[in-house]
Amino acid sequence: MFNRIMLLLLPVVLAAAGYGAWRLLDSPLQRFVVRGDLSAMEQSSVHTRLAALHSRGILSTDLADVADALRALPWARAISVRRQWPDAMVITLQRAQPIARWGEARYLSAAGELMTLPDEYLGLPRFDVAVENPLKTLGVYRLLDQILVRAGLRISRLAQNQQGEWQVDVKAYDGTATGTVTVLLGGERLNERAHRFLLLQRQVLAATDESVAYVDARYASGLAVRYQPRPGGAGDAGLAANLSNTGGASDGR
Repeated sequence: MFNRIMLLLLPVVLAAAGYGAWRLLDSPLQRFVVRGDLSAMEQSSVHTRLAALHSRGILSTDLADVADALRALPWARAISVRRQWPDAMVITLQRAQPIARWGEARYLSAAGELMTLPDEYLGLPRFDVAVENPLKTLGVYRLLDQILVRAGLRISRLAQNQQGEWQVDVKAYDGTATGTVTVLLGGERLNERAHRFLLLQRQVLAATDESVAYVDARYASGLAVRYQPRPGGAGDAGLAANLSNTGGASDGR
């Protein structure tokens, strides 16, 4: 009889012992160790997201819940979470790198994703786009950037109006340019028109001391150049076409 009673009680005893051991090991979380190349404000954003988890136990806290809380941060990537006994969790994550500012308040990642960031990133090109989605805009930017960089130019602003027409503001990488030049590209044949401007930059603009206000590349085979006004006078406008052959002019769009 005694043996039968012991056999009946054994599961209860084991369950109680296991529960006691669980309670003993499930100590309250005291700290989160955050690893990654993050700014002070990003670190603060992570700890704010995790503040509600401090009262939980290290075993009873689901690692997936911790990761989900961090995924709410629009810039957090490659999140991993592990327990560190007796009372800590180690979190490793990466920041999505912004490559451009999208309008006033958001940024665009290298994957074409829009996000808000706790820090301000200076020196990035700005995109003001009325029609296209972020991923298509990123493709346009990369196309133009790989062309313009050949002349030592970088894009400071890429814009598209409601009619779908693109324009870029460009500056010299080495800071030798006197200012920003706006290039009007229109809504089609961007590759061809950007290459035409590249030729103009190499053969004409790089050799002049005149300050250029804008270049209109929306012509069939030429470009219109508007120079900055001289002191006491109006700005000069000229047209250049077929630069690789004659350096002559045309005004046909």
